[in-house]
Amino acid sequence: MVGIDDPGHAAREYTPVQQIFAFNELAVAVRHWFEIGPDDDEHGARLEIRRLVRHPHRGSESAPQVLELDEIVWRADLFDAVGDPPGSWSRTHHHDDFDGIEPTGRTWDDELSADPLGWTRRQLEDLPALLARSGVELEDVEGEAADVRRALPAIMAALEACRPEACRSPADCLAATRDTREITQIMVGMFRADDPRDPRLAAH
Repeated sequence: MVGIDDPGHAAREYTPVQQIFAFNELAVAVRHWFEIGPDDDEHGARLEIRRLVRHPHRGSESAPQVLELDEIVWRADLFDAVGDPPGSWSRTHHHDDFDGIEPTGRTWDDELSADPLGWTRRQLEDLPALLARSGVELEDVEGEAADVRRALPAIMAALEACRPEACRSPADCLAATRDTREITQIMVGMFRADDPRDPRLAAH
């Protein structure tokens, strides 16, 4: 990674901060993520399956309705350590269990590490099995699964765009995660108390 003043960063491909694929009961959210740990930093693609919150209809038949994502169902983090060789996927893991909204720990899987994108696609292709493992019930599991399968090409394209090696500089990382600066400062306070700067602003 190079400094944030790298003149080439303006020519990078544009990636939205988040892409959300909303269905009937669930939504799939895809984004680039930056994580500060006790020893180093991680970044890469994060995919979450979230529940959609039902709200009473408001206004006329033409009025926009509330779209709210809340409960976390499942998460896959396709991460590298910052500075890893491209494509190492060294920190790739997933989360099957949550205590409310809090992840309870990382689950490591050799098949996931060997083929993160293919493994994630296979989980989404068999949504009923994924939900059963997580103990999640829906009103129409098969209908939701069919919707997710139809959207898979777009979901996987979004995931590809957020992979670690697509982030070529701190400027890329900062642009793709600019909505998380408050979260980053919490992590800085936990793990980098001696240096309060955002690591994405430093040269690597």
